[in-house]
Amino acid sequence: MLALPLATGSAVWYPGWDESLFRTLNLAGTNPVLDLLMVFFTDLALPYVLALLVLPLWWRGHREQAFDLLVLLAVVIVITEVLKYAFDRARPCDVLPNVNLLTPNACALEGDPSFPSGHASRIFAVAALLAVYFRWPVKASAAFFAVMAGISRIYVGVHWPSDVLAGAVVGIALALAFVAVARKWKAYQRLRTWFVEGVSRRLPKRSPGA
Repeated sequence: MLALPLATGSAVWYPGWDESLFRTLNLAGTNPVLDLLMVFFTDLALPYVLALLVLPLWWRGHREQAFDLLVLLAVVIVITEVLKYAFDRARPCDVLPNVNLLTPNACALEGDPSFPSGHASRIFAVAALLAVYFRWPVKASAAFFAVMAGISRIYVGVHWPSDVLAGAVVGIALALAFVAVARKWKAYQRLRTWFVEGVSRRLPKRSPGA
């Protein structure tokens, strides 16, 4: 394992397989159709995009799950950022030569450390939450989108494979822990009920034929 200090204060540390797998999957700019597809998947894991899942959940009657999704997303974002600065790992595009990037300044736009991947932790957490609450079609779709979003972060050159793996583990673990706590913690259940009922009263009623 290589570990070197950088002038920025971040450290470079990765096992040999990490760079090898990164080189295999980092194909940004090699195919315009694949580039667009990977940008789509990487954007899918942005916080505000994931938060939009609340709308279809809410209007289909899964209002408690919609509330849970928002709370879980906030928890995952905070914990992942704490872990990022605790490990303070440099991104591959900051330390490796000849990294394929879709834009020259793509790495500079990533303002936080690399490990674990925030995109991966968020989308795997949401996927795990949906997998707990819904049946196989939803489980399979959520898993597919989560895996593709994780791969996209390596493809575009801004994460090590181990960042994505760690992010997936963090996201899934937080989702399962969150569900366990939410099912037992009465204070949280009362807060969720208060919020859901309060918002429901203020929204216009749907007509029977809607």
